[in-house]
Amino acid sequence: MDATLRVITRLPLEELWRDDAFSSRVRGAALSADDIIALLRAGPVHFVVADVGERPQWIPPQESYRYWKSEVQPHLAAPGSRVYLDQLPDSYAYFATAWGEDAGIPIVVLEKPH
Repeated sequence: MDATLRVITRLPLEELWRDDAFSSRVRGAALSADDIIALLRAGPVHFVVADVGERPQWIPPQESYRYWKSEVQPHLAAPGSRVYLDQLPDSYAYFATAWGEDAGIPIVVLEKPH
């Protein structure tokens, strides 16, 4: 199937893809805020937002720190925690998971539950 036509149909994500033929089924460990901070201290990160009904949204690595501060950090849920969306800023949260690397840059998938 053409990657430009694919959308996420369910979470947790089983496959990660991009329009340039990149694809991975290697889901890693759940990540906490401290884990992500450690990755960002080492260098840029590929954040990827996974939302049902949408294509994976890849955030350019050069924007990773800004994206972390403005978008991810205020909405990040702790691994395994129970979230009540109506009690969170803007009524949404992310659960972060490591998905290996692309060109040496760590990939952090941000699953957005509904």
